[in-house]
Parts: sequence; C-alpha cells; structure tokens
Amino acid sequence: MRRLLMMLVALSVAACDVGAGETLLRVRLQVDGQELALSVSPPSSVGQVLRRANVVLGAFDRLNPPDFTPVTDGMLITVVRVENRAECLDEVVPYESETLKTPDLPEGATRVLQGGVNGTARVCYDVLLEDGVERRRTQSSRTIITQPQRQVVAVGVDTSRLEPIAISGAIFYISNGQARVIRETSLTQSALPTGGNLDGIVFALSPDGRQLLYTRKPNAPSAEVFNELWVLMDTADPSAQPVKLIVDNVLYAEWLPNRPNTFSYSTLRPRGEPPGYQALNDLFIARLDAAGKISGADPILQPTDSGTYSQWGTFFAWSPDGARLAWAQAEGVGLVDMQRGSFQKLIDFRIYQTTLARGWLWQPSLSWSADSAVLVASVHGAPLGNEPPENSPVFDVAVVNATANFIINPIFERVGMWSAPQFSPLNTAEGGALSGSIAYLQARTPNDSVNGEYDLVVADRDGSNPRHVFPQRDQVGIVPFEDRTRGAKFQWSADGKQIVLVYQGDLHVVDVSSGRATRITVEGSALSPRWVK
Repeated sequence: MRRLLMMLVALSVAACDVGAGETLLRVRLQVDGQELALSVSPPSSVGQVLRRANVVLGAFDRLNPPDFTPVTDGMLITVVRVENRAECLDEVVPYESETLKTPDLPEGATRVLQGGVNGTARVCYDVLLEDGVERRRTQSSRTIITQPQRQVVAVGVDTSRLEPIAISGAIFYISNGQARVIRETSLTQSALPTGGNLDGIVFALSPDGRQLLYTRKPNAPSAEVFNELWVLMDTADPSAQPVKLIVDNVLYAEWLPNRPNTFSYSTLRPRGEPPGYQALNDLFIARLDAAGKISGADPILQPTDSGTYSQWGTFFAWSPDGARLAWAQAEGVGLVDMQRGSFQKLIDFRIYQTTLARGWLWQPSLSWSADSAVLVASVHGAPLGNEPPENSPVFDVAVVNATANFIINPIFERVGMWSAPQFSPLNTAEGGALSGSIAYLQARTPNDSVNGEYDLVVADRDGSNPRHVFPQRDQVGIVPFEDRTRGAKFQWSADGKQIVLVYQGDLHVVDVSSGRATRITVEGSALSPRWVK
C-alpha cells in the first residue's frame, strides 16, 4: 500500500510539473527500502523533490546529494535512515581459576578449596542503525551486578626435598593467603583454621604463640571494608574457631607484652587512590574476653594528620617489657607519650619520594632490644651529592637509647631501604654476662636498593664485627621487595642461634654461627615468618 502511495505521489509530482513546452528531468529517489522514479521540471533542488514527495528527514538521516543541490536529468537521490539507540544486556562474567601449591596433599593430587561461580554484569551499548541494519555498537558502560567467585584448587607438591631438622618452638607464616605453622620438625607442617584471604598487614603472635591476630580481605569485596580483624585464641587446637572482631579497616595490631588478652590497634578509612586507604594514625588498646570478643577498648591517640604523607600511616612497636611504645612514619621515628596521647619524635629525616609515582611509599622498620633499653630503626639518609634530600638513595640504620634518648645515627651506613634491622634475644655469655646481636639485610647495590638483592648480616649488639651470613656470595641474593608487608622479613629463634627468612619464595632456617641454611617449605609463596617459643 505504501509503495502504491509513493507511486501516486511520484505521478502527481510529474503532473504538477508538466507545462507547455517544458522538458522534464527524470530523477530516482531511494528511500525506506524503495526506489521511486520521478519527473520534475527545472529548475528544482533535491530538497524540493523531497518535499514534493512528502519525504521528511530525521535528525540523523543522511541525504546524498545535499538538499541544496540542483537536480539534473538521471540523478539518483538517496536517503539513509539513521537511528541511534541505547541497549543494555546482562552478560556473564566468567570466574577465574587459581592454583595453590600445598604440602598437605600428595604430589600431584588436587582438591577444590572453593568452587568457581560466574558473575553478572549489566553492559550498555550505543547502537547505530542505518536503514534498520546495525552498523556500529559501542560499549558505553559496564556495571558489575554480582561479582564472580574464583575457583581455588590446591595441588600437592613434592615434599621429599625437605631436609628434616628440629624446630625449637614454632614457626608461623602465610602461604597463598593461608596461615600455616611448623612445629617440632621441618616435616611437621599444617594449616591453621584461619580461613583464607590473609593480607599480611596484621599477623601478630602473642609472646607464648597461643593466640594469633590477623587481618584478611572480606569474601565479598566492599568499598567500605578494606580488611577485617580476626583472632585465633588457641593456635594449638586444630578445631579452634577463629573469631571475627568488631573492628574493620585495621592498619596495625600487636599484642601487649605482659598483659594477657590485650592488644593495641590502629585504623584506616578505605579510599580509591593509592595506597587504597587513608590512615587515621589513631591508637586503641583493646581487651578480649575468654571467648575472644572485645570487652573494651581505650583510645590512646586521637585520629590525626601527623605528617606530610600521613595517609600512609604509622607503624608501632612495643618494647618487650611493655613500658614504651615506639612509632615510625615515612619522615621520622620516635616514642608515644602515653600520658599526653602524642608523638615524640627522636629521629627526623626526609621522606623518600622516588617511589610515589609507583603508588607506594617507603616506611621505616623498628626493633627493640630484648632488655627494652635500645631501639633500632632503618632511616632515610642524607644525599650522596647534589640530589634533593627526598631523592637520596641512602638508607642507614640508627640506634636510640630509649632511657637517655641518646641517638647513634647511623650505626650502619648505606645498608639499603629493606634492611629491617632486628635485635636478637639476649644470651648468657661466658662469666654470666648477657650478650646479643643485630641482624639486618645489606643491599648488594646500596645506591639502587629498591628492587635489588640483599645479604643477611649479623653484627654484635653495639654494631661492631658485622659478618656476612647468608646466602653465599655466588648465589642469588635475598629480594625483600617481593614481600612489602609490614613487619619482619626474617626473625630470630628464641635462643638467638638461628634465623628464619624468606628466600626465593620459601622459608629457610639459617644457623648464624655456620651460615648453613635449610629450606623448610616448598610452596614458593611464603610470607611474614614469625618464630615463637
């Protein structure tokens, strides 16, 4: 019917245009899937032909030639109907699979730890159609409606390479987001019932090793929850149930010495920019009841912007006697005035700004001597030449006599940014005197120590007699950059004769006197070792 109507229109156009002695111009018009033959009298424009044929152009339609073009005999006029429309569809978001190595299964055996579940996304497109045919589809937005849940499969690894050695006390560590423990011998290893997703920000053992504070990422990602704080009240009980504490978004937590079931913690606020949070630089002391629930919390430090880059936070460390609390930020080290609730700075240095473009900021590490008299810290050193102080590649180790506020700065020079100095327990020397050591990591390229290799060095307590311990000179060095979680990259045994550290992804126990190292894990994903009695 529409075709007949258009033909009648064409005839009427021709009839109206016929005049005595006039020569008509023949025109073809392609529109709406049809081609019309028209005859018009000169002079006429393309626009006049369309109007006489009752063809109305839409806002996006294309006309060729343009409407002001004079009509010529035999001309072809085309109208392409153009439509832009929005279209939204729900699409499947496939889940990802992750394989975790574990010594808990026979070599090659597998076990699904978490089944994969596809997610859903609402995807919207801007669609371009020409004469009803889709020509272009451009994605305008994509919104995740339900997050996919990744599939996690454990696969057994060969443990025959492990050399059996005695373990005094217990070594705790994180592997593939799971807390694990090694007791009695290197062959006696097991997972702790903490659940997965441990982020390593908090991984704190009570002095007797019975209780574990740790942080983990929530199972369902959330813009409001950066991490969750959990406690395992009895690490020796394989059937113990972890307790989720009422505190979320935790940047630091540590058990208080000599005060059972008591810990301090500091919080953060999640945000989108690096480092993913805004540290509040606050401090609370909380108490747990017998069931592992928080029974009370006392504020010690109020939230504060306490430094140029305070959003990265403050690291705290209690002295072994529980009398003093040290703090470290990217621009200084000091003690907390517990009575006034304020920061007392003892060592001041410039922030190391070079890594900010990579989305992270270097911060010092702290360690107290076993007698609580001396504090050792890694510090950012003075420039080598004419470079700005904030770009100096120098990192030293400083020592503070906490009683007299006497500072030895530096005690070790140009050790590298990941030195992580740590006092050993005190030992009884000949004649009954107490002695101890300091272990630290020495960069092989001190002026380029960010990604570089390191060696384990042990010196006497006063900084004298430094000696290389591990690895051998011709071996690949330690790469601490692979584990930037806070806390120790290595730790002393309770008797001060051995050190456990991460080397090439696994834990190694190093005998300090001989330098002999024994590999005690094979998963290749060990982090954050802790050694307790």
